[in-house]
Amino acid sequence: MRVDELVSRLGLQVKSMSKAGGAREIGGGFVGDVLSHVMANARPQDVWVTVQTHENVVAVAVLLDVACVVVCQREVPPETCRRAQSEGVTLLWTELGAFEVAGKLYGLLSSQAMGSDKL
Repeated sequence: MRVDELVSRLGLQVKSMSKAGGAREIGGGFVGDVLSHVMANARPQDVWVTVQTHENVVAVAVLLDVACVVVCQREVPPETCRRAQSEGVTLLWTELGAFEVAGKLYGLLSSQAMGSDKL
């Protein structure tokens, strides 16, 4: 699955898009809000689901080369959006909670792995 498909299927709002844009492939997902825990456990190409909105989220996303960051339920400050854009990080937003986003993401990635498009 690609990032643009995720945006469309979950109705996510784009706050910043990387040069690779929506064509970036998603390899998995990780849910976490403690940055050190994310750094130790998330993988490249993951969708990182979080409620964190500080600019440091962008630094961690760059370090890990995640496919995108999905911020749940909290408004993203303009400075974080600007930093994401300047660093080439795809930053997405949703009013959904992290639990719901994680469940939907898992369903989408699982159905894709089994060759189905159903959620």
